Amino acid sequence: MKLWKRTVALMLITLLCSLIPVGVLSLYVTGKRSLNNAAETYGRQLANGKNLLEQFWDNSKYEQMSETGKKSYLEFQFLRCCGEKMLLINSESKEAVVNRTDYEIVSMDNLGLNNKTDSYEYKIQKLNHKYLLLQHALLTNPEGYEILSVRDVTSMFTELRQTAAWFLGIYLAVFCIAGLFIYLMMKRTVQQMEKLQEVAGKQEMLMGALAHEMKTPLTSIIGYSDTLRHVKLNDEQKDRALEHISREGKRLEKLSGKMLQMLGLHQNDSIKMESHSIGELLEHVVQLEAEQAAQRQIQLQTEYEDFSMKMDDELMESLLVNLIDNALRATEAGGRITVKAYKESGRQILEVADNGRGIPQEELGKITEAFYMVDKSRSRQEGGAGLGLALCVKIAEVHGGRLDITSQLGTGTKVRVIFDKKR
Repeated sequence: MKLWKRTVALMLITLLCSLIPVGVLSLYVTGKRSLNNAAETYGRQLANGKNLLEQFWDNSKYEQMSETGKKSYLEFQFLRCCGEKMLLINSESKEAVVNRTDYEIVSMDNLGLNNKTDSYEYKIQKLNHKYLLLQHALLTNPEGYEILSVRDVTSMFTELRQTAAWFLGIYLAVFCIAGLFIYLMMKRTVQQMEKLQEVAGKQEMLMGALAHEMKTPLTSIIGYSDTLRHVKLNDEQKDRALEHISREGKRLEKLSGKMLQMLGLHQNDSIKMESHSIGELLEHVVQLEAEQAAQRQIQLQTEYEDFSMKMDDELMESLLVNLIDNALRATEAGGRITVKAYKESGRQILEVADNGRGIPQEELGKITEAFYMVDKSRSRQEGGAGLGLALCVKIAEVHGGRLDITSQLGTGTKVRVIFDKKR
């Protein structure tokens, strides 16, 4: 797993681990508050019933009654003073004397109500699928009795479960949204970093290749210039040395020009996209290259459908000039170069085709790399810098296009610049 994915996973686990305690704590606080409110309400009712029973109780009258009368009087006063959902319990026998609940008390010892004087103390007892809130109060008059309040609070727990479900849904939604946001932000950041690393790597390779390419002509220029300074040469030797220096100097000039063009493509402020006629562009480029083609005895012709295209005309001119220059270097005297513009399947296509030497199939994937030359010795003799096709690729990308190169040895090369969307 990549580092950024591990980082996202760690952040999501951290987020989940922080949300779970918060959710559990929120549910606990909500449930506790609800139970405390209910216990306070029911405890107040229990305390009021206890106080009324003690107030209305006539112990002297009770003592003069028979056992049956005592029982009736006790039940009457309890029903009079205490509400429903309460039991009157004999403290000694632990039996329910009066039961106004739906439940039968088997034992008081296991209810967990230790403080018999605090009417607000409560205990939750689960009975089958029901939750009961139990509260207890000790009577001082009549002595030997206590009151137990039994309230069904199952609805509160049901509501708490529903709240938990809502909380879970909300937390999952927050987790998913936050997780997606973190994932997209991290992915975008990593992509930007990888892109910057890639650009930096290409620039480093470009500068390294540039330094290597400049070393040979500079060495030659320095060597011949030192020879002219320190060695006595005849006129023919001087002319050859000066010609060599001039040729290598022109190659350095072309190299620096191509480099400046490539660097300029990164400054998008200088690129002006306007609608121009393809026919006018092709005719202009052919006129620029006509003299060089005539010197090499190569036929240069155009075939085009005249349509308009949104482009930077100077960059597109540079692209076509580079493609034609490559074709001229690859074509022998008597050869032919055709520059075309046409539409195919909704795409706009520029094409430069020659019937020259062609390119080996194993070299096709490398020729668009900066400073790469198929025939290095021949290219250097003709002033090639190995940047032409790399520059063409960049210009095509700026215009939303791509290069498609097909070639066969001894037959020729066809370079198509394909713009998939109408511009």
